Amino acid sequence: MSQKTGRLFSRAILALSVVSALPVLLIGWHVLRVDNRVLQNEILDKQRTVAGQIASVLSEEISRKAQFFSVFTDLHTDFGGHPFIDKEDIDYLRIKNPEITHISVLNNKGRQLFYSSEESSRFSYASELDNILHACVAQGKDYVGSVNRVNGQLYALMAFPLRRHLRDVKITGVLVVEMNLATLGSALQESYPEDLFVAVTSADGSLISYSGAEGGLALEENLPLRARLQRWQQALDTRNGARLELPDGQAVLVSRAQVPVMRWTVYVQQPADTIRRLLLESTFHSLWDVLVILLVMIAFVLLTGYFVISPIVRPVRRLQEAAVKLEQEEDYMPQEQDLIIPRNEIGQLARVFLHMAQVLRDRKNALLCAQQELAGMNKELELRVQQRTAELKAATDELVKAERLAAIGQMASIISHEIRNPLAVISNATRLIKTIEPPKDAKLIKQFSIIEAEIKQANSIISEVLGFARSRDMILSTIDLNSYLHDLLLSFPASSGIRLQEKLDPESVHLKIDAEEMKQAVRNLISNACEAMQGQGTVTLGTRVGKKVVCIYVADEGPGVPDALKEKIFSPFFTTKARGTGLGLAVVRKAVGRHKGKMFIHNRATGGAVFEIYLTIYRKTGDTRYG
Repeated sequence: MSQKTGRLFSRAILALSVVSALPVLLIGWHVLRVDNRVLQNEILDKQRTVAGQIASVLSEEISRKAQFFSVFTDLHTDFGGHPFIDKEDIDYLRIKNPEITHISVLNNKGRQLFYSSEESSRFSYASELDNILHACVAQGKDYVGSVNRVNGQLYALMAFPLRRHLRDVKITGVLVVEMNLATLGSALQESYPEDLFVAVTSADGSLISYSGAEGGLALEENLPLRARLQRWQQALDTRNGARLELPDGQAVLVSRAQVPVMRWTVYVQQPADTIRRLLLESTFHSLWDVLVILLVMIAFVLLTGYFVISPIVRPVRRLQEAAVKLEQEEDYMPQEQDLIIPRNEIGQLARVFLHMAQVLRDRKNALLCAQQELAGMNKELELRVQQRTAELKAATDELVKAERLAAIGQMASIISHEIRNPLAVISNATRLIKTIEPPKDAKLIKQFSIIEAEIKQANSIISEVLGFARSRDMILSTIDLNSYLHDLLLSFPASSGIRLQEKLDPESVHLKIDAEEMKQAVRNLISNACEAMQGQGTVTLGTRVGKKVVCIYVADEGPGVPDALKEKIFSPFFTTKARGTGLGLAVVRKAVGRHKGKMFIHNRATGGAVFEIYLTIYRKTGDTRYG
C-alpha cells in the first residue's frame, strides 16, 4: 500500500518538476531557434556580400580589358592615319599585350579580313559568329563570349565594333580578340576569403575558377565540382542564398551573385555546421546561469512537495487502504477511526466515502433481489423476441415474394399479349404500305415517321421491362476501366445540344464485372442525365480511384434531384417523366447490387445531380499480385 502511495508522491514531484522546467525549456528552445535563424541570415548576407565583391572584381577586370580595346578602336578611328585598322595595327597591339593570343578583323558581314595569332593558338569563333555580328553590327555593342580551356589555359573571347569615324553610326567591321585569363585568376585568388569556398561558372555551367585552384583558375576540368555547382543552381532556383540539404545528407549555406556583362555566376559556400558551432560557443558562456536556475528549480520542487503534497498524500493513503479492504472483504464496513479526517476538502471526501460505503451496502442488497427478478424476466423476453423475429422474417419474405411475382406476372402479360404482337403488325403494315405506294405528301411522310418513332419507343420500353424482369447468370470478365468508359462514351448517341466529357482518374484500374450489364447501367445514367437537362448542357463521366474501391460518377447540369425523391427514383415503375417506364434507374441499382457495389446520389452546389457507383477494384495497373 505504501508503495502505491509513494508512487503518487513521486508523480506529484515529477509533475511539479515538469511544470517548473517546461517554461524554461520552451523559452530556451525558442531563443535558440530565433538565434539560429538570425545567425543563418547574417551568414547568408555576409556570403552574398562576398559574392557581390568577387563579382565586382570580375566585372572590373573584364571591363578594364574591354575598355582598353574600345579606347584603342575609338582612338584609331580618327587618329590612326588610315581609314581602317590594318594587320600592322593588330600585330603591334598583340605584341604590346602578352595576354592576347589571337586578334581577327572582320567586315560587317562576318568575313575575316586578316588576323594576328600565336603559333600555338587554336582559336575558333565560328560557333559564336552569329552572336558576335548581332551584338557588334546590329546593336553596336561590345561582346563578351565563351571561355575556352586549351592546353591547360583559360581564354576569353571578346569582340568590338569598328567604325571609319568616331561619330559614325554604321559599323564597318568587327575586332575579335582572344585573351589569356591568367591575370584574372591572380586577381580572383587574392580576393578569395580563406574561411569560405568560392567558385565561378560561365553561362553554360563551365567551371572558371574556385578556391584552392592553381593560379586561381580551373585549368583542368573538375567534373565532381561542376556537378555539385549544378545541384546548387537547381536547389537555389530564383533565390540568391539559402540553406541546402545535399543528397549525401550534408547541409551547406550557399549564396550567389551574377556578373551581368559576362552572365557568369559566383557561388560562395560554407558548411551549415558553422551555425551550430557558433551557437555552442555562445551557449557555454552562459552555462553557470543555467546551473543556478536548475538548482533553484530543484529546491522549489522539494519544498513544495514536503509542505503541500505530504498533507494530501497521508489521508489519501488511509482512504485507499479502506477502499481496498472494502473491495476484498465482503462483510467489512469502514469507521471514522480507520481514516484521517482533517478539517479541509480531504476530510469532506473521507466523510462522503463513509456515507457512500453505507449506501452501497444497502443498494447491493437491493440489487441482489432485483437481479433475481430480472433474470426471470430476461428469459421470458428473449423467448418473445425470438418468436416475433421469426414471424416478422416470414412475413417479410412473403411480402417480397408476392410483390416480385406480381410485377413479373404483370410485365409478362403486357409484353406477350398487349404490346409486342400488335407492334409487329403495325410495323409490317407500315413497311408494306410504303413499299406498295411510297408517300409523296409531306404530311403523310411526317405521319409515317411518327408511327415509326412511336414503334421504336414502344420497343425500347418493352426491352427495359424485359431487362428488369429477366434474370440471367452474370458473365464476368476483367476490363481496363479507363478504356472501357472511354469506348462507352464514344459510342453513346448524344443529341446535338449535349456535350459529353470525361474526367477519368490518371490511374486506371481493372474490374471483374459483367461488361454488358454494367455498360447498360452506365448508359442509363447518361441517358437520364441528358433527359434531365432537356437536351442542353454538359454530361461528365469520370472516375476517382481509392485504395480498394473505385468511384464511377455521372454528373449533369440539370435541376438536380429533390431530397424527397432520392430513394423513390430507384423504385421499379416510379417515374417523374410524362413518358417512361420508371425502370431505367431500377436497372442501374439491380446491376450495382448484383456486382456487390454501392450507389449514391447528391446534388452539386453549382447545379445538377451526381450519380456515384462504387465497385471493388480487382487489380490496379502494374500490380502483379493477382491473376
